[in-house]
Amino acid sequence: MNKILISILFLFNLSISAATQDGITLPDTVKLSGKELVLNGLGTRKATWLGIKVYVGGLYMQKKSSDYKTFLNDQSPKQIIMEFVRDVDADDLIGGWKDAFKNSVKADDMPKLKDRIEKFYTYFTDIKKGQKMTFNFLADGVESTINGKALEKINGADFSKAMLSVWFINATDKGLKDGLLGL
Repeated sequence: MNKILISILFLFNLSISAATQDGITLPDTVKLSGKELVLNGLGTRKATWLGIKVYVGGLYMQKKSSDYKTFLNDQSPKQIIMEFVRDVDADDLIGGWKDAFKNSVKADDMPKLKDRIEKFYTYFTDIKKGQKMTFNFLADGVESTINGKALEKINGADFSKAMLSVWFINATDKGLKDGLLGL
């Protein structure tokens, strides 16, 4: 009887796959807009020259790809999950996002995105270790969930592309970029 029970538990564990990095476990698949997305890769965001770990992020897409230039331009659903490994105050979060948008979005595109980016900044509060942010990148905008709270969708394919690009175009953390790309 014990062998049967152990075999069943072993098979059950095989069907629940997940990936772990720096003590954070993210699922291998998620559902978004009725589609199953697979974990493309995960990486740890490190800040400052000291390499302080901030969060573990996972990128989910319908099909794995390390070619961000291609997937940034397609409108298939994508998701990024960020689970924090330390406390981060809202001002630091906003400052990081401001730098990321400035580094990754063309200056000519900023005026038409400005109001939506400013709205996005209002979503942030202090984050505690273990809390998550989830961003759903859709053809018509971005759905955000922070600390389990769903926030108002920010509309626009241009905003969706601009926000997703912060992890890949002139990324401030190459290790995180490579991890998300599965490299």
